[in-house]
Amino acid sequence: MTELTITGNPIRNGFVMDHPHFEVLQNICLQKLILVGDSILGIRFRPFERYALKENCLEELIMSDNIMVDRKAGYLFVFCFFKHLKIIRIPHMIVRKRRNKRFSTDDVSYTVCLPKTLKELDLHSPVRSWNKRKIANITVINDSHLKILNLANITLHKCNGTIHGLGHLEFFDMSGFNCTILSEHLLTHFPKLITLGAQNANLGIGLNSLQNASKFFEKNLDLQHINLIRNNINSLPHGLFDHPFRHPISISFDKNNLQSLSNFPSKPNIFKHISLTQNKFSCLSNDDIGKLNIIRPSSISLRGNPIECSCKTLHFMKWVHHSGIISDLTETECVLQNGTLANLSHFLQILKTYEISCQTEFWVALASSVTSVTILAIILGIVYYRYRFAFEYFFLRIKMKLRHYQPLSDEFEFDGFISYSHKDVTWVTDLYDKLKPKGFELCLHHKDFLAGVPIAECIVKAINSSRKVVFIITKDFLESSWGSYEIEMTRMHAFREGRESMVIVILMDDIKKDKLPKALKEIWYKVVCIVWPSNTEAPYNTEEKFYDKLCITLSDGRMRISGDNTSM
Repeated sequence: MTELTITGNPIRNGFVMDHPHFEVLQNICLQKLILVGDSILGIRFRPFERYALKENCLEELIMSDNIMVDRKAGYLFVFCFFKHLKIIRIPHMIVRKRRNKRFSTDDVSYTVCLPKTLKELDLHSPVRSWNKRKIANITVINDSHLKILNLANITLHKCNGTIHGLGHLEFFDMSGFNCTILSEHLLTHFPKLITLGAQNANLGIGLNSLQNASKFFEKNLDLQHINLIRNNINSLPHGLFDHPFRHPISISFDKNNLQSLSNFPSKPNIFKHISLTQNKFSCLSNDDIGKLNIIRPSSISLRGNPIECSCKTLHFMKWVHHSGIISDLTETECVLQNGTLANLSHFLQILKTYEISCQTEFWVALASSVTSVTILAIILGIVYYRYRFAFEYFFLRIKMKLRHYQPLSDEFEFDGFISYSHKDVTWVTDLYDKLKPKGFELCLHHKDFLAGVPIAECIVKAINSSRKVVFIITKDFLESSWGSYEIEMTRMHAFREGRESMVIVILMDDIKKDKLPKALKEIWYKVVCIVWPSNTEAPYNTEEKFYDKLCITLSDGRMRISGDNTSM
């Protein structure tokens, strides 16, 4: 007999395994012993120790999670006495029960002894357990040749320690650990590690909290399989996989929060298979595709992601179609532009037709955009042309303000600014000479405009600095572009400053009102118009009367201010 299973014992109240039971077992060369079932209430430590010390054939020991050992001290060391034991499977619950009081919630370091022949130690819990135990360091003595260590669902409170003495370990399952606090040296002493199970271990927090994440896998260059399922990973820390691994790695990032492949390595043959199922990828960006083209994995899994099949992701769809790298196309769905779901493999069959429709849609959108921009530009151009003088006036005002020009509020530098055609300069000079002795200070282009200053700016400054603006209207003036410009600037200034009565018009030629500039006609009801006496035979139509009227008009504002001051 090489295998014995003690389970479902008919004794009603159960029993504790003691000397008589182990004496029977000592006489049998058992290779596999299974102690399960509710009828086995516990094991006496001393008989169990003697059984281990006696030369025996036991290679595999499986114990149920409800079996209790009566002695705390030396519990883990008793297994060292077995000379042929290769497999130990003890559910985590028995270990937790015997150690709840032994270990505090502080970081602990402890030592265990395992048989040299032991190849597999399985302490996993069938369900995730919860405790506050923390590990600083674990040391395994007796030069263990352990290759498989399963601690899944033990849920250690911290992962900031390391395990010594397992230099031959090839499989390590730490799934269910709570690794929000993580040591970069946790796996340092597993140089032959091939498979790492770390499902649901909060490594999304722990890995990104490392000061130097590149040290985490630095000594594990034989890694071939990594399970990082359900770790709340949003992105990988920089440098995590930047090592010369000896074999391509199959890695699973399923059920995380990845949206891109940021901080993935940019070296070829790092990964064999990358599983990205049930993350948050709508597509792979151009940067992601570039990295994958360098890494060259054999396959990628993408099912369960909110993949988008639209014109925006057309480049990604074409890459999927031509690369052939997505291994689960028939199981992957994507969201169409109308919100419905489609099988990705079926969608790729009509990709060329869809690409043509996208190009058509692009050109329609482009044409619409160009048309809209053109219409908007035309409207803005019309508005600007319609109100170009208003815009220019305000721009010039702002420019002058930035140059710290401040017009006087109650007093003006000039009594009047004379606007005229350069062809009428002789007559204007004569006008100036006759008004100057009467005490009027007049602003003239050729006399008062400063050299080096733009004419437009000089015009606005002259209008701002003058109590009145006098337009000498002749046929030459009406043909002058600067004349129209000065009328527009004066109209804008009069409107803005509330000085509609500041305009004086001197009609020199026989010009009808409908021939006058539009801007001047718009303010004609506020204009003071004085006609030059071209017909000397008409009564009261003399130069003397003309100058009397002009002097009175030029003096209007000045006299009112003087009168106000006198009355005050």
